[in-house]
Amino acid sequence: MKRAIVITIIAMMFLGSGLLIGFFIWRKEAPAKSSTQFQASGNPKFINPSVILDSGKYFIINFQPLKEEFIKIQQKYSQKTYIYFNYLNNTAWIGLDEKELFTAASTIKVPLAMAIYKMIEERKLKASDTYALDQLDLNNGFGDLYKVGPDKTFTIDELIKIMLEKSDNTAMNALYKVLKLNGVEDPFTDVYASMGWDYYAENGEVPSYFDINLKTLSNMFIALYNAKYVNAEYSNQILTHLTNSQFNDQIVAGVPADIPVAHKPGVMIADNTYSDCGIIYLPHRYYLLCLGSVGAEEKITNKFMTEISKAAYQYVINN
Repeated sequence: MKRAIVITIIAMMFLGSGLLIGFFIWRKEAPAKSSTQFQASGNPKFINPSVILDSGKYFIINFQPLKEEFIKIQQKYSQKTYIYFNYLNNTAWIGLDEKELFTAASTIKVPLAMAIYKMIEERKLKASDTYALDQLDLNNGFGDLYKVGPDKTFTIDELIKIMLEKSDNTAMNALYKVLKLNGVEDPFTDVYASMGWDYYAENGEVPSYFDINLKTLSNMFIALYNAKYVNAEYSNQILTHLTNSQFNDQIVAGVPADIPVAHKPGVMIADNTYSDCGIIYLPHRYYLLCLGSVGAEEKITNKFMTEISKAAYQYVINN
């Protein structure tokens, strides 16, 4: 009996010693095991996922040489010019007077489309809703829709497409009317506020959006690119229409014909104000370029914008 008790005690001592040694071994090796599992998972928590996906090989960090090239090009032209560039892969950017105001002109059609799709997303409108053109909608400033005359019926989707692809003023006026009929007098304040706009009228008056700057305009495109104002479906729809723009003499002229460019130009002939802003979908190297020019005729403006666009393309493709 005594022998059995002794054997049992010795066994328990060995078992206890094993557990204690095992505990200390686990404490010592656990961090190494955890680290190995962390690396093997392929999903580090605290670094940019693009590093693991190897898309970081398309990152470009140093844009100082491109900025210097932009300045050299600017100095060749006597008119006032504005430049904003953003390399969307890692958000490196260049700004030259990008916060100075100039006439918005047709660029205002982009936030108008965003405002309408926001209402559709919130089910206050339907993309399939129809509207019959009124005589007061007809405008021959830009586009040919005015030629169909009054009473012709279009869906909201069709009007947005015509407005963005052809920069059609009649379609824009019709969409304004649709909003007013639905109780919206000011479709822009919410869009602009979401883009960081801080130029507001005093005394509660509806602000004027006659002017804009490249930074705010670029934020609209970035919001569409990231689907941050309207959902992915409607953001993509707007950008798709903008890739089908019929105006190809400025930013588009600086890149190869097979590269999609979702852009919107603006023109105010009365004071020689021109702008063009958009996303260039260079494979694996998307970037945004927004340009403005005031005080030079269209031919000179086009030359300036094309030259800047070519410089941006060449720098991005070669780095």
